[in-house]
Amino acid sequence: MGCLMGIDLGTSSVKTIITDITGKIKAKASETYDIIMPKTGYTEQCGESLWRATSYTIRKAITESGLASSEIAAIGLSGQMHGLVPLDKNKRLIRPIIIWMDQRSRDEKLSLEHNALFKDITLNAPGTGFYVTSLLWMRKHEPDLFKQIRYALLPKDYIRYQLCGEIGTDYSDASGTLIFDTANRRWAYDLATQLNFDHAIFPSCHSPIELAGYVTHACADKTGLMPGTPIIFGGGDQPMHSVGNGIVSQGVVSSNIGTACQISAVTNRVIIDPLYRLNTFCHIPDDMWTIVGAGLNGGNVLKWLQNNILHLHDYRAVDQCASVVDPGSNKLIFLPYLSGERTPHMDPNARGIFFGLTLSHTDKHLVRAVMEGIIFSLRESLELFYDLGIDCTKIIASGGGVRSKIWLQIQADILEKEIVTTCCEEQACLGAAITAGVGIGLFNSIGEASKTLVHYSPDVTEPNSSRFDMYREQFHKYQALYRQNKKLF
Repeated sequence: MGCLMGIDLGTSSVKTIITDITGKIKAKASETYDIIMPKTGYTEQCGESLWRATSYTIRKAITESGLASSEIAAIGLSGQMHGLVPLDKNKRLIRPIIIWMDQRSRDEKLSLEHNALFKDITLNAPGTGFYVTSLLWMRKHEPDLFKQIRYALLPKDYIRYQLCGEIGTDYSDASGTLIFDTANRRWAYDLATQLNFDHAIFPSCHSPIELAGYVTHACADKTGLMPGTPIIFGGGDQPMHSVGNGIVSQGVVSSNIGTACQISAVTNRVIIDPLYRLNTFCHIPDDMWTIVGAGLNGGNVLKWLQNNILHLHDYRAVDQCASVVDPGSNKLIFLPYLSGERTPHMDPNARGIFFGLTLSHTDKHLVRAVMEGIIFSLRESLELFYDLGIDCTKIIASGGGVRSKIWLQIQADILEKEIVTTCCEEQACLGAAITAGVGIGLFNSIGEASKTLVHYSPDVTEPNSSRFDMYREQFHKYQALYRQNKKLF
């Protein structure tokens, strides 16, 4: 019956896995690429570099699997959300990709906040680094380039175009553009008209499990794939993480610490935070939505500390630093807003703070405080879930953060829930492979495929209740730090 390939285009790297239809991983490959910061607040990536890295991981995974390319039955995609990939009429890149971390579109964000219909239709608050705010910024600041736009894609859609030569997107990724009718799964053309956008630049929108096209001969020459291999649309990385964690029903929450950090839950009805601090996106199944608390700061902050402050070149050494410090970091609290913050503040001006430093603190305290601060940001989102009546029986952790046992324990203690992990470390890749399997009919539904392909580790991290009171006190101070410094930011 063949194997399935899943590709996840992340912010720092692209990952590709090949799995058989029981969930056994046959091969995995990854390749990093640069994040370009031409000015303060500007964050871009080179589209050609992303495709070169992707094609490399595809060829490497095929080689390491020992499979013939004909044994890959289908390919699905996952990718970083919100970014803008503008193509001209010849489907060539017009400029570097403006990615989700970008903060240049502050004025455009403010202009959308005054649009009365905006939040009601998109179900999301405007933010910098989103597809539509980046489009508005291009029109104002790069008018000659903006006039060349024929197709405005999302990052993974550009990779799919390179694979099969077809232009399109899917509901889950499109719901993160801020110009999408999220409740009804279609482009918000009325909003597009209000904003004077040509409707033709928005790609056709499809179910994540729909067939997008077939591997072209040009792609096959570059990647080693078999020409004619089916390509399934796939989805945004946040919903794909949930699928790869087996979260296709209510009650289980996903926490992900990658470059940034997110916490998410799924629901069979549209739930909207009245203050729009959370995001509401389309989930992969057509009758479900995912509610997301999206932090802009996660592993990138720990990497900043590791590389720029401590000058350590091994994350295991960083992990060891945290393990020798008592919980609470001797009352040191870290506000992790080095890239501004999205949930719950939607504030690109927010900044990082170490609070409570004394002569008794060491570099090891800094490490643990950073880890704890990132989890405090996840707890802020979890508290919002509770306010909206979203249940949480357990948390499934994913992303690079699961490699650290001490960070898993910090999650359990601060979030006050047991933390479960999957056997596959690349959940978004696995989610992409699952959509590929459903797309070609190997499975009848996302739920059925998840039950077959997703396997959980027997190691469960239990919370230590003796730390709850201490962390609750720290958490309240953490929240007060932002409130009392907001004007200074």
